[in-house]
Amino acid sequence: MEKTWWTHEKLIEANDRVRGPTPRIVQSSMNVRLVSNSDDKAIAIRDHILTLLRHDGAVQIQRDTVRLTELRMGVWAFRHWTPFNELGREEASSPGYRHAIERQRTKQALPYGLDVWRGAKVLRILWAEDGVIEVASFVRGPWEDEVLTLQPRHQRVQPDTQ
Repeated sequence: MEKTWWTHEKLIEANDRVRGPTPRIVQSSMNVRLVSNSDDKAIAIRDHILTLLRHDGAVQIQRDTVRLTELRMGVWAFRHWTPFNELGREEASSPGYRHAIERQRTKQALPYGLDVWRGAKVLRILWAEDGVIEVASFVRGPWEDEVLTLQPRHQRVQPDTQ
């Protein structure tokens, strides 16, 4: 059986013969809207939320090789995980133990992560200390500006220097 290759133009001609002429739209100009990289916005949100977590977050889980810190503020829930923080009493503290755990993984995982929930998960960002970042999911919307206005519940009082 011989294969026939069709060009885009031949497909349009064949379609016109079967269905009749297709109206052609010619655009003489194009509007271009520049949009900032979504990674930049996700990083700004991450940095802001990490400040909130440092002030008001509570450690929820610390086992194996992960510590999970969580903060709930009204409709918001933030979950931040970090690697290899202080080990629990039941865990080995040797570097060999940590290397063995890492070798069990087939793909090098990014060790830091943050989930942002506002009813549903709206952002998951992963990163490493060397600057590698992965925005795993990002639902765009008005929540982006709203989250950046959140302030810590417990403002630290600066000592009076007088």
